[in-house]
Amino acid sequence: MTRFKADLGLLSVTVFWGTTFIASKLLLAEISLATYMFYRLSLAALFMVMIAFKYRREFSRQVMIHGLILGVLLYTSYFFQMWGIQQTSASNAGFITGLSVVLVPVFGFLFFKEKTSLQVWSSALMAVAGLLLLSGANPFKWNHGDLKVLICAIIFAFHIIFTGKYSRINNVYLLTSVQLVVIAFFSFLVFLPQMNALPIPSTKNLLILLYLALFGTVFTFLMQTSMQRFTTVARTAVIFSMEPVFAALFAYLVAGETLSFQGWIGGLFIVLGMINAEFPYHKFKSVNLH
Repeated sequence: MTRFKADLGLLSVTVFWGTTFIASKLLLAEISLATYMFYRLSLAALFMVMIAFKYRREFSRQVMIHGLILGVLLYTSYFFQMWGIQQTSASNAGFITGLSVVLVPVFGFLFFKEKTSLQVWSSALMAVAGLLLLSGANPFKWNHGDLKVLICAIIFAFHIIFTGKYSRINNVYLLTSVQLVVIAFFSFLVFLPQMNALPIPSTKNLLILLYLALFGTVFTFLMQTSMQRFTTVARTAVIFSMEPVFAALFAYLVAGETLSFQGWIGGLFIVLGMINAEFPYHKFKSVNLH
């Protein structure tokens, strides 16, 4: 598996994550957040366990611990994001969450001595500038909600880093299964008070939930865990900055939502940042001009 193919696989993750925003928005207009999270994550965990069942003999204490760590990190990041977004604007929340693009290489160096090339650093900064323009956030006015979303970005950065480490030493199917079971369990605890009146989704909502479970959750996390083995965590973070670009594209295609001129420029910066991260400058350096 080449790094470029791995990066393409991670880019496909952002495509499907991009579709989940508008699908989730349509769904949350009819059901509660707790119900949504319970159905989506429970279905995803069930499907993932079925897929991974044939690898059950490779299940070990290490897989369980590493999957538990990833699951706790992921759910905690979701928790702080949802908590914070209630006290700040969606634009600020989107931008601050995207700061994980630069936090990943910073934390990778500080805690794990992982070096990041100047090419990837410049790409990360371009992506952050793009996220700022795309979201229309005001980075100079922070409130308590913004700080909670920042905690989300910090935790998500560690989730990317640890996924890169654990995916190299574990069966990715089992690792993804444990992770999804963990976040499904937490979603069940939140949903528990509503269990007495279990809402039955309509056929339309059930189809949307199945899509979100299979393609927005199972496929994306399995692909992330599989592909991060073959690329760096910093490049992964830059590629993941494409998520809001695809979210804006699908919001336009499905719901007719439009971007401002500033938003389009922001999206262009993010795309250029990803292209810069992938561009093979080394090939041009090795060209003999004589």
